[in-house]
Amino acid sequence: MTDHHSVNEYNHSCPHEGTFPTMSQFQLGMGTSGTVGLYVTSIMVCLVNATMFAILIRKFLREVPERQVPDLCWVTSLFTAISFFTVLMIYMPRSTEFLLGAYRVYEAMVIGRFVELNLLWHGGEKELMRGLGENPRMRFNLPPCCCCLLCLKNSLVTRDRVKMVRLVVGQMVYIQLFVLFLQLVFQFNDIHDGPLSLSNPHTYVKFAGRISFLFGFWGLFVFFKIEHTFKLLNGFRYVEKFTVMKLILVLFLVQETIIEGLASRGIISCIPHLSGLARGSIINCCMVMVEAFILGVVNFYLYNRHPKVLEKNKRSLKNEMEMEN
Repeated sequence: MTDHHSVNEYNHSCPHEGTFPTMSQFQLGMGTSGTVGLYVTSIMVCLVNATMFAILIRKFLREVPERQVPDLCWVTSLFTAISFFTVLMIYMPRSTEFLLGAYRVYEAMVIGRFVELNLLWHGGEKELMRGLGENPRMRFNLPPCCCCLLCLKNSLVTRDRVKMVRLVVGQMVYIQLFVLFLQLVFQFNDIHDGPLSLSNPHTYVKFAGRISFLFGFWGLFVFFKIEHTFKLLNGFRYVEKFTVMKLILVLFLVQETIIEGLASRGIISCIPHLSGLARGSIINCCMVMVEAFILGVVNFYLYNRHPKVLEKNKRSLKNEMEMEN
């Protein structure tokens, strides 16, 4: 009887599945040492990334062509922003759903800015096409859409296709904003998120957002493939810069998806004051903190040591600006 009573009491103390705790529930669930450790670690990681970002901004303002500075600031702010979102999710866990939606809008803007920065490094679309030479060809069936675009295995790189790729990347911001809007509508009507299931409306909205992200990520890979195939930015550490940004975006997406799946199957179970989904979110935040710190340091090194475009691209950019004027 005593054991049966304790089990029922334990289950009763678990919150409703799919809900996120208040600050007081979070502190009770994690305990004093766990709460303090998460609070201090998240703030320290955020401060370190913010300091590195501030140093990069100062360097950009002194050494980089003025036209590139806004896009560079957006791209290099990625690790500071991820750290900041992590701090908010730890300090205000009830806001996790909204914060994740806002983060997806932000990451869509970063990817779009990185693509535009690519074009600036090449001197614009005209200079890019001129640098590719006559009848340039390459694969367009690239991850994560390689199986859907087999007909573009060896296709001509044209300016119209470059514009099309820019549109595919640009759609992410609008789709993610629409997804965030729908999630807020659900919240105001007490339709809260929960484990992934066919009966959960959030599942379909998230699916649409993930599809949008995959197509946008494909557009990012196209610009990487252009550089990887034609080597127009040799000596600029382009591959390393692309890889660092790609890694943190992919890791965040994959970890979040896996943890949601584990929580929905009950593998990540609830504990008193914390649902399985809330525990999964805490696990994800801990992993993201480590990744944001390590990759943030690598990102700082790359942009601090190699902030400039090549001289030929500077001249191309200058010529393009003179033609526009």
